[in-house]
Amino acid sequence: MKKKFLCLLFVSCLILSAVSAYAMPVEDIAKISVKADGSDFRYWNDNAPSLSALKAYIEDITNPSSPNFIPAEDRICVSDMDGTFYGELAPTYAEWYMFFHRIFDDPAYTPNATEKAFAEECLKAAKSGKIATDLDAGEDHSQSYAFEGMTLDEFDEYAENFLRNTSLDGLSNCTFAEAFYLPMVEVIRYLQANGFTFYVVTGADRQLTRVIMRAIPSVQPNTVIGSDSNPIAKRQGFSGGLYFQFESEDVMMRGPYMWTNGKMAKVSHIAREIGKRPVMALGNSSGDGSMMNYARFNPKYKGFAMGICCDDGERDWGGPDKAAGFRDMCAKYGWTPVSMRDDWKTIYGDEVKKTEERVFRK
Repeated sequence: MKKKFLCLLFVSCLILSAVSAYAMPVEDIAKISVKADGSDFRYWNDNAPSLSALKAYIEDITNPSSPNFIPAEDRICVSDMDGTFYGELAPTYAEWYMFFHRIFDDPAYTPNATEKAFAEECLKAAKSGKIATDLDAGEDHSQSYAFEGMTLDEFDEYAENFLRNTSLDGLSNCTFAEAFYLPMVEVIRYLQANGFTFYVVTGADRQLTRVIMRAIPSVQPNTVIGSDSNPIAKRQGFSGGLYFQFESEDVMMRGPYMWTNGKMAKVSHIAREIGKRPVMALGNSSGDGSMMNYARFNPKYKGFAMGICCDDGERDWGGPDKAAGFRDMCAKYGWTPVSMRDDWKTIYGDEVKKTEERVFRK
C-alpha cells in the first residue's frame, strides 16, 4: 500500500511539474534570458524571417570589424509597450482597465458626475475598439486625476495588486501582471546581452509602466518614458517648488497631470530625456511611426526598426485585416515586420487560450 501511495505521489509530482513548465508567472518571466549569440531563443519559430533579420543586424553592428559597428554606449533601443511586448487587445490597455476599476469598482474613491460620465464614454469606445485620439489623451488626464494625492508608494502598491489580481477578458489563465509577449521578452534580453540600453517609451502612465516592468527587472525605472503626472511633496500642496523645503518627514505623492506621450511627442521626450538618438525601435502602430523612423533613419549609425503585426486571431484578438495597414507602413518605411501568427511559437505561453468572447466588464 505504501509503495502504491509513493508511486501515485511520484506521478502526481510529474504531472504538476509538466503543468508548471508551461506556466509563466511573473517570477518566471524575470528569469527569461537569451545568449548574446542568439542561439537559445525558445519562443520564436526557427524560420522566422524577422528574427533572422534582427540577428543579422545585431551581428553586424556588434562586430568591431564591420563598417556598421556601433559602440556599446550608443546602442540604444526605444520600444513601445502595449501591443509591442505587452498585451493590448484583451480587452484593452491595462491603464484603461485600472482606470475603470478606480472609477466604477473602488469603494475608496468617489468620482464626481463628470468623471463617471467620461469613464462611461471611454468604456464604450474600448468595447467598440475605436478609441479616438482626443479620448485617449483625455483618459490620460482623467486617470492621472483619479489617483492624484496618493503617495508614490501607495500608487505602486495599488497598481501591483490590480495587475496581479485582475484577469484579462478574452484570454484564459492570464493576469495583467503576466500579459507579456514571451517572444518579445526574449528580444529585450537579447538586446541587453548585446550591450543595448532598452528604453520603454509608451503612452501609458509612466509610474504604472514602472510597476508593470518589475516583471523584467533588467529594465530599470529610469529607462521608462511615459505619459506623466508631476510628483510633489505631500506637505507642499500645489505651491511652486521654489518655495518649499523637503524635510525628513516628507513623502512624495502623485500631483497634477503633465503630458501625454504619444506619436511625435515620443520623439520629443526621447530627445529630452535620453539625449542621444536611438539606433533601434520597436512598435506596433502608426502612433509609433515617428519614433521608429527616428531610429531607422539615424544619420550616424545603421538604424533598425521592427513592427509587431497583430495578425493572430487564434491565440489573441488580432487578425489579418487589423494588421494589414500596419504591415503596409512597415513596407513603406523599411521596418522589419513581425508576424505574431507566423513567427512566434507562443504569445503569452501555451496555457493561455483565447476564449469564446470578451466579457469586458459585465
